[in-house]
Amino acid sequence: MNTRPVSLSFIFLLAAVFAMSPLAIDLYLPTIPSIAEDFGAPVQQLAITVSLYILGLSVGQFFGGPLSDYWGRRQVLFLGLAVFAAASLVLAWANTLEVFWGARVLQAIGGGFAAVVVPAMIRDNTEGQATAKLFSLIALITIFAPGIAPALGTLIFSLSGWRAVFVVLTVYALVVLAATWRFLHSPARPHVAVGAAPQSLLQRYRHVLGHGMAMRYLLAQGLSFAVMMSFLVNSSLVYIEHYGQSESMFSLLFAANIITLGVGNRINAYLLNTVSPARILFGALLLQSGACVALLIATPFDPPLWLVVMLVMLSIGALGGAMGNSQACCLHFFPHHSGIASALLGSAQYLIGAVLSGISTRFVSELIWPMSIAMVACALLALLSLPRPSRFEQILEKEHSAA
Repeated sequence: MNTRPVSLSFIFLLAAVFAMSPLAIDLYLPTIPSIAEDFGAPVQQLAITVSLYILGLSVGQFFGGPLSDYWGRRQVLFLGLAVFAAASLVLAWANTLEVFWGARVLQAIGGGFAAVVVPAMIRDNTEGQATAKLFSLIALITIFAPGIAPALGTLIFSLSGWRAVFVVLTVYALVVLAATWRFLHSPARPHVAVGAAPQSLLQRYRHVLGHGMAMRYLLAQGLSFAVMMSFLVNSSLVYIEHYGQSESMFSLLFAANIITLGVGNRINAYLLNTVSPARILFGALLLQSGACVALLIATPFDPPLWLVVMLVMLSIGALGGAMGNSQACCLHFFPHHSGIASALLGSAQYLIGAVLSGISTRFVSELIWPMSIAMVACALLALLSLPRPSRFEQILEKEHSAA
C-alpha cells in the first residue's frame, strides 16, 4: 500500500497551488474594460486572454506532467511558481496589448506546471478511497476561489487600479513558493529511469494513452467539466441579456453554483466512507445528466429564471461528486506514471471544456437553446463514456486479494 500520513500543511499547500489558476482567471475579470481602455483596444481583444490562459494552462500541464515524473515533483512545482510570478510581474507593468498577451500565456504555462503536480503528488502519497478523499478535501478548499475572486478583484481595482491585481498574483505565487520550500517534502524523484531517452517518454505516454478504461475516465471528466464551461461562457448572455438581471444579481446567481458545488463535495466525502469512488462518480454523472435533460425539455417553453437557476445548480453541484472521483479512478492505474496521467487529465479537461463550450457561443437564439443543448450533449456523452462501476470495483478486489 502506497498510503502515507498526510499533514495539514501538505493539504493546504496543494490547495493553494490548485487555487492559483482559478484566481488568475477570475481575479482580473472586472478590470478587463479598464485594461482595454488603457491599451486603446477593443474589450474583445482583452477578453480573449481568458481563452489564452486556458490554452496555456493546457500546454503547461501537458509538458509539466512528464517533467515531474523525470525531474521530481518539487522541482517542477518550483519552476511553475517562479514562471507564474515572473509573468504576473510583467503583466503588472505591460504597456502594449502584445506584451500582455504573451505574458498571459507564459503565466498560464507556469500555472499549468504547478497545477499538474498536485494530482501526481496526491497519487504518490495515497491510494484508493484515500486518494478520492484527499482530492475531495482539496477541491473543497479551492471551490470558493472562483466565487470570491471577481469581488476581490473589484476591491483591489477600486483601491489601486488594475495593475495591482497582477502585483497581488505575483505576491501570492511567491508566498506559495516560499511555503513549498519550507513545508513540502515529497519523494525527490519518481519511479523512472535516470537519463530516460525521448523514446522512453513516448513509450510512457503510449502506456497511459493505451489504457482504455483509464481513458474513459479521462473522457468522462473532460465532458462533465464541459457542462460547467458551457454554462460559464453563456451565463452572462442568459442571466443578464435574456432574463434582464443586474450585474450584482448575476454575481449572486453565480455564487449559488459555488454553494451547491461545495455541498456536493461534502456529500461525496461522506459517501466515500462506505461507497467506492467509481459508484459515486456514476451517480454524480447520472444526476448531472438528469438536470441537463430537464433543462433541455423546459427550454422551448421559455422557463422561469428560478427553474433555470435550480437546474444549473444541480448540474454544476454534481461535479462535487464527479471531478475528484474521476481523477482518483484514472490515476489508480498509473502508480509509476502519475505525472503523465495527471498531465493528460488536466490538459484534456481544459481542451474539451474550452472547445465544446466555445462551439455553443457560435449560435444565436432568442431562447437558451445554445446553452441547454451544449450542456445536455456533454452530460450524456460523459455518462455514456463512463465504465461500469462494478468493473473498477472488481479490479480493486483483485488487487487487494493479491496484496
